[in-house]
Amino acid sequence: MKFTAESILNVAWLRQVAGFPSAGVVVAVSGGLDSMTLLHALHTWCGDCRAQCLHVAHLNHGLRGEASTADAQLVAETAAQMGLDWTVERADIAQSVASGGGNLEAVARQVRYAFLRRTAERLGAAFVATAHTQSDQAETVLLRLVRGTSLAGLTAIAPLRPLAAGTPVQVIRPLLTVSRRQIVAYARYHGVRFREDVTNHDLSRARNRLRHRVLPELEQLNPQVGSALARLAAQAREDQQYLMTLAQSWLKQHARRASGRLALPVSELLVLPPPIRRRVLHAVAQQAEYPAVASRHITAIEQTLLPGDAIGKCVDLTGGRQVRRIADALVFTEA
Repeated sequence: MKFTAESILNVAWLRQVAGFPSAGVVVAVSGGLDSMTLLHALHTWCGDCRAQCLHVAHLNHGLRGEASTADAQLVAETAAQMGLDWTVERADIAQSVASGGGNLEAVARQVRYAFLRRTAERLGAAFVATAHTQSDQAETVLLRLVRGTSLAGLTAIAPLRPLAAGTPVQVIRPLLTVSRRQIVAYARYHGVRFREDVTNHDLSRARNRLRHRVLPELEQLNPQVGSALARLAAQAREDQQYLMTLAQSWLKQHARRASGRLALPVSELLVLPPPIRRRVLHAVAQQAEYPAVASRHITAIEQTLLPGDAIGKCVDLTGGRQVRRIADALVFTEA
């Protein structure tokens, strides 16, 4: 088996991504196996342009005491040895959760991505590269299936997407087609230094139980279950994109805006195929500045506001907003 950078980077695809890596890449490096391997592979593949193209970024979450400090030190030392510039910051995630509430992992992710965005925009970099693998993809698909998901949820981790609304920076996942076994083999062959996060073996976390218990059992049924689930995510992404294109086309033709409110004709909504109608409603109901709209909101709109006797009724959305049935229109109001 080959252990070159090209063997684990999706090189054919990366070469089709406009501006990669010449437009600048912030490599998100935690110090763990996957991200240290990504850094090694990108550093090797980029060749002479690596010092100009790559920047290493690490956020110390402050959750594991001396271990977190050692992670940050390894990342900084490795970047220096590679001749790359780096940014290391520290955040008190536990304090953020204590003061603002929320799930620890969700808050950590939010703070981490804000840090990566800030770093990329400061440097003028077009990309943030993360080390999500095919194994991460498989775990994400399974986790969403267990919790109940739609076709959109099955798309799981996108190989390339905008980092956030309001920024041109994109997140790119060069290792998304590579299994964790391949990562381990590459790292062992090249002597990639990394640190093990003991929380990865904490079976009280759902993802860890999937990784260490569920997926090994499924591999007894299908040794290629990881690639099968990743293929499912890719196919779901294609279908979702096509259906969303149809929904957006319908909105351009039929949506009307008046006095800052958006209105949709009920009679036209009723003749739409349900998969398109649900995506039309979600596209209007979901706005970036508000909490996520769930499938229950869309179901409530269909069941409460589309029948003939629904005039005058309303459904609450997230962020204090409402959608109201007025004559033959659904009118979406702001908070």
